[in-house]
Amino acid sequence: MTSHWYHSRFVAVSVDYMNSQGSGSARASRSPALAGLDKRGLLAVALTSLAMNLLLFAMPLYTLQVFDRVLTSRSPETLILLSLMVVFALSASAVLDSLRGRLLLRIGNAYALELGPRLLDVSIAQSARTSVPDAQALRHMATVRNFISGQQGLATLYDAPLVPLFLLAVYFMHVGLGHAMLFGMLLLLVLTWLTEILTGAHLRRAGEAGIEAQRRIESVMQNSEAVEAMGMRAAMCDYWHVMQGQAMVEASSAGDRSSGISALAKWVRMLLSLMITGVGAWYVIHDEVTIGAMVAANILSARGLAPLETMIGAWKGLVNARLAVERINTAIERFTREEGTVRLPEPIGELSVERLVYAPPGSEFPTLKGLSFKLPAATWLGIVGPSAAGKSTLAKLLCGVWKPKSGVVRLDGADVYTWPRADFGKFCGYLPQDVELFAGSVRDNIARFGPPEDVDDAAVISAAKRAGVHEMILKLPKGYETQIGAGGAALSAGQRQRIGLARALLGEPRLLVLDEPNSNLDSEGETALLVALRQARASGATVVMISHRPSMLADADLVGVLVDGQLQHFGPRDEVLSKIVPVPRRIAAEVPHAVS
Repeated sequence: MTSHWYHSRFVAVSVDYMNSQGSGSARASRSPALAGLDKRGLLAVALTSLAMNLLLFAMPLYTLQVFDRVLTSRSPETLILLSLMVVFALSASAVLDSLRGRLLLRIGNAYALELGPRLLDVSIAQSARTSVPDAQALRHMATVRNFISGQQGLATLYDAPLVPLFLLAVYFMHVGLGHAMLFGMLLLLVLTWLTEILTGAHLRRAGEAGIEAQRRIESVMQNSEAVEAMGMRAAMCDYWHVMQGQAMVEASSAGDRSSGISALAKWVRMLLSLMITGVGAWYVIHDEVTIGAMVAANILSARGLAPLETMIGAWKGLVNARLAVERINTAIERFTREEGTVRLPEPIGELSVERLVYAPPGSEFPTLKGLSFKLPAATWLGIVGPSAAGKSTLAKLLCGVWKPKSGVVRLDGADVYTWPRADFGKFCGYLPQDVELFAGSVRDNIARFGPPEDVDDAAVISAAKRAGVHEMILKLPKGYETQIGAGGAALSAGQRQRIGLARALLGEPRLLVLDEPNSNLDSEGETALLVALRQARASGATVVMISHRPSMLADADLVGVLVDGQLQHFGPRDEVLSKIVPVPRRIAAEVPHAVS
């Protein structure tokens, strides 16, 4: 019981170390990053490790009995019986070792499956908030999983608590031999501590530089066309080379020190083996121990100190796992969305913006500065204004993609940011300025990748017809089942935008937010867009459309002019356009680029 308690406490402290942060404020029991660990599974691994290591005592006991009894009694029957018993014990230990590896692998897999959806949700929220694709949290989770499942990871920590049992057994052989092993233990523990002191900071900096290099290369891949067209490939490669080189310098520095300490640890363990052999021989000469006890003590000390030596080599994995846990906890703390749990009724489409202020993450300068307006249901609002006025920011806030610094956007009185995303998405259609389609079929994209039992073919085709793209889709090689590739690469920009419109119209949403929906459309596409929006408003949808072309606002009920994050004008369409377009009202809608 004492050994089991000690073993459990050691593993708890080790996992707690993985969870510790610079402030020391978080504990493993409250760590979101470690909440997915199967505690019953870890207990089973602890019991398996205990039994496996206890069975290893069979080898020194066998040696002790052979040297001290079998050779003196010359009994072949005793030798055979002892040999069979030790073969059975070692075989059982090997089976338990294999079972432990299988358990750790499944615990690691279960951990990833448990935490993965939450981290994917956090990664999506983080990427949406920062407008930079970031899947680092999932990579950090893979680091923790590999540490849990690997042979040089958590398994090493499970062996270390049994070292005192081997030490006690050596002390039982002779106090002097026990002192020699204790000296070796203390020396290896000091080397383990030195490993943390000498390599921890380098490993942390190497990880940060590696993450930055990975983010840069992902950004390059995302904008590869611009990189290729403008000859930026060499510059991007040079930048990546610098960041990756910095990561390798730090990692190499940590690796050099760790390798030196590992070599020293092996030397210490071999020297200790020689020392115990020499000390044991001294005691044998003076008839204080038997030859069997000397050999058994040597075996026990070698087996007992092996986990400590292994820990020095596995320390890098433990440090990386700890850093991964810290970063996962930080991502969860910063980017987990605050969503309500009550399922709200279907809205009618009344939109209210109340003193809305937004500043990008890390910036003190707001993009939007106290916007306020109200839209009754089934109202069409056109938003115009110069570049960098905050129009796209407003679109994201209206859909609850970003969290305001202050103020609130309400749909039928409910805060759109805290509205559960899965429910809110049923009532909201959003078409971003850069249309984001996904690898899969045309049907999948229009259906928002909902399963057929939730989004049937009739709903998909209805949305496509309302967007005016049904005929265009039928002309594709496989119609609705055509695979469009990552980002919709198989389609033209105009086709992507029209399919994105169909996706926004799925299910007859109560709120439609469109950011430059005609930027890639020809005259036929613009006509289809206007027809679709008229039908949506007629069916009760509230429409907010951002456009640089006043001609697209011919059917708008209201127009807002956004300048430097503030509404300079807001009111009925003709009244606002008469203020910003110095031409007769009857032709105002046809003047191109009237608003820059």
